[in-house]
Amino acid sequence: MKVAIVGAGIAGGYLARLLEGRGISLDVYEWGEHGTSCGCRSCGWGAPAATGTFLDLAGLDPDDYLLESMQSMNFDGLVASTPLHTLDKPRLIRDLRSGLRIMQRRFTDQEAEEYDVVVDATGIARAILPPCSSDLVLPTLQYRLTVMTNGSRVLGPGVYGNQIPGLGYIWVFPLGRNQYHIGAGGLAFDRYGEILEQFFENLSPAFSLTRHCSCSGEVRVASPYYSQPFMSVRNRKDGTPQRIIGVGESIGTVSPFTGEGIIYSLECAKLLADTWPDENAYASRVLSRFGWMKKERETLDYLLSDGRVNGPRLRDRWRFYRNARRSGIRLPMLQAFKRMGSLSRWVEGDGHQQLTNSHK
Repeated sequence: MKVAIVGAGIAGGYLARLLEGRGISLDVYEWGEHGTSCGCRSCGWGAPAATGTFLDLAGLDPDDYLLESMQSMNFDGLVASTPLHTLDKPRLIRDLRSGLRIMQRRFTDQEAEEYDVVVDATGIARAILPPCSSDLVLPTLQYRLTVMTNGSRVLGPGVYGNQIPGLGYIWVFPLGRNQYHIGAGGLAFDRYGEILEQFFENLSPAFSLTRHCSCSGEVRVASPYYSQPFMSVRNRKDGTPQRIIGVGESIGTVSPFTGEGIIYSLECAKLLADTWPDENAYASRVLSRFGWMKKERETLDYLLSDGRVNGPRLRDRWRFYRNARRSGIRLPMLQAFKRMGSLSRWVEGDGHQQLTNSHK
């Protein structure tokens, strides 16, 4: 069986290492560095500590990639303990690729004829699989900055949903050595540049900011259920079938609420390796394991339609709370439900007015 993995990011690189460790020979195709200074797509580089479990399985030491712990984080004024940290994503991708047979070029139709199985690990591009049944993407804009205090205050990690007049948030993720990723992303709104400029202006009395680079992109938040099909079959020129299987963000393994995807891409790749080459068992396990993403996506759909008038339902507030708990974030239930009010203000119309007033 000849196998090709197209895309050598987190999901593709991790899957390749797992399969090769089980004696499966394969080729990996990777042709782009995404036009960014770090070589990665727009991403905060945040991940929970449980990410280390997956790296151990690939023979990698999680401590090699730890940049900064985020043991406490500000959520719209509510400080909660978290198991989150930032990791050196470019180094992790380089190490995942180490020792693999990588073709530094685009995967052509002619080359595709050689393979019995092709894995689509192309992320948001979903370059091999057919389109998602119901796609949903979240635009993002992010800066990398050096932040120096003008006094004694330290800029800590934070997530600020009340800064975005829509379904989204600003993130502040420390990278160590006074550097940060500060970005914004969300749905039903596209003026992230204005939002971030205002955020930087608000920081300027207490901090000196030096910008190094910026990047924009999109994140698939459709959920695996709405990113089907995961697999397809096509006939090659000689009449023999070729199976195409998706993994990671190409099939929507990203939290629709938070855009968190590193750990879920790793987990999805492990599910595929564990069920290889039974794609039906793989699809069943993906849908079961990430069924909660389907519920989060349905909350987003509601808030983008009827929820604009009616506001979040109890089930929506519960899903936001469960999302935090799933990531290990210890939010008190009552306070977490109240903090959901920042989203309520938007769907009830006040969030847009707040932004308008701040620019007057």
